[in-house]
This record gives sequence, C-alpha cells and structure tokens, in this order.
Amino acid sequence: MIVDIHAIARHYGGKVCKGNALIPTPGHSKRDRGTAIKASALAPDGCLVACYNGTSADALAVKEMLRADGFLPADTGRELTAAERRSIREAELARRRERLAAEETASRCAAELWANASRADPAHPYLVAKALEPFGIRQAGRDLLVPMVDPGFRLWNVQRIRPDGFKLFGKDARTADLFWPHGVHMSDGRPSTGPLVIGEGFATMAAIYSATGFGVVASMSARNLEPVARAMRKLFPTRAPIIAADDDCHLPDNLGLKAARKAAQAIGGSVATPRPETRSADSSADFADIPRGDVAGRIEAARGVDQC
Repeated sequence: MIVDIHAIARHYGGKVCKGNALIPTPGHSKRDRGTAIKASALAPDGCLVACYNGTSADALAVKEMLRADGFLPADTGRELTAAERRSIREAELARRRERLAAEETASRCAAELWANASRADPAHPYLVAKALEPFGIRQAGRDLLVPMVDPGFRLWNVQRIRPDGFKLFGKDARTADLFWPHGVHMSDGRPSTGPLVIGEGFATMAAIYSATGFGVVASMSARNLEPVARAMRKLFPTRAPIIAADDDCHLPDNLGLKAARKAAQAIGGSVATPRPETRSADSSADFADIPRGDVAGRIEAARGVDQC
C-alpha cells in the first residue's frame, strides 16, 4: 500500500513540507503541526511517524488513527528486521535534528520580535474584553505578544493574540514544556511568597494574578499542563501548588478539568475550578470569564483543600 502523504495532510488540516505530512498531534490545537509523517518503503506499514511535541505513545496513537481512517493497512503484527529498525532510528534522528534546528531559528526570531516590541496598549480590544491589565506582555502592531520560556527561563516562542482573540504561535517554534510566568520572582530575583498557581492560558492566569497577587504560570495548553506543573514543582519545591482548571464542559470528557486533576495528582497540588463542581453548567468557563472577586474566592477555596 502506497501512503498518500498529501491526502493525509489535507484530511487532518496539515501541510506537506520536505516530503513530510505535518499534522496536529492528537490532543493539541488544530493549528499545531507537531507530528511528521513520512512515506517509507522500509517501514512495515509504509510510513514513519514522529511527534515532536509528544512521545512514542503519541506516535503509536497517530498510526492507529491513520489505520482507522484508511490511510494505513491493518496491523500485520510482523516483527521489524534489524535493517528496518536501524533505518527508522536514523530517519527519526535526522528529523529530530531538523526540528531542533528549526526551533533554534524560531527562537531567534521570537527574541528579535520581543526585543523590538512596544509596551502593550491597555486599550487593546482583547485586554478590554477580558478586563485585564497589560502586564508581562508586549505588543507588535495590533498583536499582543506573550513570551514563552523554558524552565531555565530562556525565550523560545511568542504567542500572538490578535484583537479578536485569535491566537497563534511562531512558525516552527517549540511549544512543549514552555510557559508564561508572572510574579513568580521578586525584583531581586528571589522567589515570591505565597502559593504558585498554574493553569492553561494567558488570560486565565493574568486574571488570577490580578485578583490574588500570587505568582502564576500559564502552560498555554491543556496537554502541556502536567509537564509544566512538574517543572514548577522542581523549581519551587517549597511552594504550595494550585492548578487552576478550565471548565471545558462543552467537551465530552471536560479536557480542561481532566488535565488539571492529572497535573495536580502528579505534583501533590490542589485543583481550583472557576465555579463549584457541584453546580451544573450550560457553558464552558475559565477564570477570565468570572468576576475577579469570585476568582479570589475560588483560589482561596482550593488553598483550604487537602492536597492530592
């Protein structure tokens, strides 16, 4: 069976680049293209899969998805030969090197964009709509810029937020394990006091900082929440962690709440929700969608809960 890379890219909303179908990794944003699929006669099922923002388990899930959608033949269960395994490893290493080189280039572009940006306008439509102050961000043209750093606080990416709230990351830029921090350190470089609140988006965490003054960290996605929470636990081992959940009740498994609980369990933290879990809801919500007084109350309620 010949694997049609172009058909795969079209079907999953991706693109073809250098012979690879670049598609969203399952569980990530539809704008993410962190999975590369390449046709290979040496692979038993005709293709190689690499998830740059995931794990080998994610790559296997992608192959199952391709089989289910008819792009790959049914699993034959045939063992790979030594030559096939070697070829696959070499191909994966080559693509990883290409990916790392692209991320380094994107990091330099992000640093230049950030350095040349101006102070964010408090009257920016997105900030006005979310009732937020422009702290910890900058602006380029009409786009707000949210810096994304690694646990060593190196800038790798910048999230752009347009006036209508549309968000996008830098081309070929890294997203895994990156976060937006604010208030986690004092002016002299020492860690700030109080709990550390970790959640998904910039607006969510900016709203919590505005309401509480606690240090906050935005993982920028639900899938990134647990890795970022683990990194924060290592960086700030004595601080009480609170995971601020997005209430994605419009999704079948409430992805935001599920990811928050998993992250809290991984680091021994508590979970704060934008509304009591005992109250039924007819729409999704995050902490930027509720009154600031309620934000502080929900975070305080989580502080009083025994940690996982």
